[in-house]
Amino acid sequence: MKPQFVKSILGLSVFLLFTFHVSAQEKNKFEKLMDWGYKIMEGDSAKPRKAVLVLLPIWGVSPETGWQLGISAGYLLKFSQDSLTRPSIVRLNWQFTEKKQLSIRPSVDLFLKGNKYNIKGQFVYNKFNENFWGIGNNTLKDDKELNNFQQYKLNFRFLKQFFKGVYIGPQIQYEKLFNLELQENSKFLNKGIAGLNGFETFGLGIVCVYDNRDHVFYTKKGAYLEVSSIWNRKSIGGQFNHSNYFIDLRKFKTLWKDNVLAFQAVGAINIGTTPYRQLGTIGNEVFMRGYYNGRFRDQHMFATQAELRKTVWGPFGMVIFAGLGNVGNNPEDLFSSVKPNYGLGIRGVVLRKEHVNFRIDLGFGSKRINGLYLTMAEAF
Repeated sequence: MKPQFVKSILGLSVFLLFTFHVSAQEKNKFEKLMDWGYKIMEGDSAKPRKAVLVLLPIWGVSPETGWQLGISAGYLLKFSQDSLTRPSIVRLNWQFTEKKQLSIRPSVDLFLKGNKYNIKGQFVYNKFNENFWGIGNNTLKDDKELNNFQQYKLNFRFLKQFFKGVYIGPQIQYEKLFNLELQENSKFLNKGIAGLNGFETFGLGIVCVYDNRDHVFYTKKGAYLEVSSIWNRKSIGGQFNHSNYFIDLRKFKTLWKDNVLAFQAVGAINIGTTPYRQLGTIGNEVFMRGYYNGRFRDQHMFATQAELRKTVWGPFGMVIFAGLGNVGNNPEDLFSSVKPNYGLGIRGVVLRKEHVNFRIDLGFGSKRINGLYLTMAEAF
């Protein structure tokens, strides 16, 4: 990303925050216009809508895609109108990018009445090209090669609440990578990297979740812990025998007013012959923001981050964040060449009732790595 572009984004952030602060002195026409828009989407307090369809353009830039255009359609609903049942969302994202990448991603995250069951699923079709630097936490910048591929991927889990906030259930994962085109005379062809000529995997697993967050889309207090396993086997249709174990821990604490301090730690362990695109990676719009997704990949991964979320005025806010992460072939390698990241972002509330945010994040990493992310909902 060009330094002048980064400076422009930072300048715009300061300008917007200053404008919002000044405007907070009185109820102006802009605020009234926003109230009118929210009322159209959500209804009013006397007659709120039971479901809301949100159509938003996808316009932005990230290290993986360059400029991207598309549409995000989200259908927000509740299976019961009581105060206990959490909101559910059915979503479809479609986008085309500057680098001629096509991505179609329908997904669901459903909470049935009383949160007794939680159903999550996502299907992905990608016609993509991405940079590849090889395997390890010290790969060289000059080793970068551009690979083209097509991909189908399916994740599905069905969780039952056994105790308050405790969910357990099965999951399946299927992935097929095909029509893989490596760079001519690729230096990685004879490296013995699993899946570099394409692959197909099928796995079954178990998920255990503890979740006492006060809100799904914008958590102010509570904790979230997920422990997940996937066993991929040739006997059920895959090409490789390998296992993945994943942990995701989050903690949220309300500070003064509605400002929130959020923490997250994630880790992945892969055992067996693991296709390269299922290895642990750092860098995306969720954690280690600023790094190209897959810039570093290996058998194991960890990342941790903290984020301060501050309300600036009305529906607008800002965040600052920082974190550490790494990958490694062995667990002890995770503590060698640990990578930092940090950044800031702007928030705007799209739906007030469920506090669904639109976010713009600018992340930085080591050796002048940076990335800009425009998307929906908080990073975690």
